[in-house]
Amino acid sequence: MDRAWHFLGSSTLQSLGKLTLREDAWRLPTGAERRYPVLQVGLTVGVVPFVDREHVLLIRQFRHLARETSWELPGGGGQPGESPEAAAQRELREEGGHRAGRLLFLTRFYPSNAYLDETAHCFVGLDLTPDPLAADDDEFFERRVVPFRDAVAMALDDRITESVSKVALLAAALRPDLLP
Repeated sequence: MDRAWHFLGSSTLQSLGKLTLREDAWRLPTGAERRYPVLQVGLTVGVVPFVDREHVLLIRQFRHLARETSWELPGGGGQPGESPEAAAQRELREEGGHRAGRLLFLTRFYPSNAYLDETAHCFVGLDLTPDPLAADDDEFFERRVVPFRDAVAMALDDRITESVSKVALLAAALRPDLLP
């Protein structure tokens, strides 16, 4: 018996604005066929923006799924054809009001590789200069500069729960070679 998984195909079930719900068909190592729902999200980015050697910029915005406000790093979804670096700069400008003079790759991960087709790319943003872009029409947020140490503590004690922000902050804490 062949022990490999074999991809049989995908079919789109529904387009949902920026998202697509699809179903992937696979032949399992046992020979059985199974279909799996997948929510296509695509590229996601997050930036740990250092305003100086010891402080980072956080944003707080309402998240309808959690039904509460959420402290997060500037970040969001990439646009079609946009590189992770370009998406990170755009999101930093839209949400953080700044452009990074240096954008350093931090880590990449899959927020939920069972049912989400999403890849998160995280960066450290250094040498910030004011360069705001208009926020999306459904984004309303507060910006706050906090000590990096406090932001990491917020990720550890669940005051920050959003996955890209949590992973990026904890990864940055483990990579002092990338910090200012």
